[in-house]
Amino acid sequence: MSEANSVERSFMRQVWGSARNMVLGMSAALAVGVVVLALSVLSAVNPLAVSPHQDANVASESAIVEYYLPYPGLLPDSPLYKLKAVRDKIGLWMTWDRGKKAEKELFLADKRIGAAMALLEGGKGELAVVTATKGEKYLEQAVNRAVMLNKEGLDVKSLLLQLEKAAGKHEELMGEIVTRSAGANKDMAVGTEALTSALHEKMGQVVLELE
Repeated sequence: MSEANSVERSFMRQVWGSARNMVLGMSAALAVGVVVLALSVLSAVNPLAVSPHQDANVASESAIVEYYLPYPGLLPDSPLYKLKAVRDKIGLWMTWDRGKKAEKELFLADKRIGAAMALLEGGKGELAVVTATKGEKYLEQAVNRAVMLNKEGLDVKSLLLQLEKAAGKHEELMGEIVTRSAGANKDMAVGTEALTSALHEKMGQVVLELE
């Protein structure tokens, strides 16, 4: 009799264990199903809440300005760069046509922001910031000159459109320089970025008035 009771209790424990495992398994499956369903609904309503990194990357890529920068040539860390800088200044001084001068100033600004990025990639952050700052002064001169010509009634629409896009590209690159700078370099980069941002905003307003 005792042996029969023992067998019965063992059987009941096995049945109870199986039932308990089944209930736990069903509960886990139900919980997973609820989570998947919730994420599916949330994704349909607000995709950013489910995959913020993916959408942030897409947004970042869409913010890239399509603008061609000329090859920078010799970089400021070259011993021959000073000769190049003197040549550029003489060439600019010898350009009498104000429209052509603005175009040349933009060209020099583009080359210097490109040189700054090359220096940044080469680990020369301080020189990169200095180079970018000098380049943005050329951009400022080009913007001010083109805006003045436009106010005088000269046809510089194509130049203004180019400057607006260039300023956007420069602002984008200055943002990258700021992000990758530190200390005093970062402070200088932030100031230069503010100038570039103001120039971009100014050109955006001028272009709107052209329409």
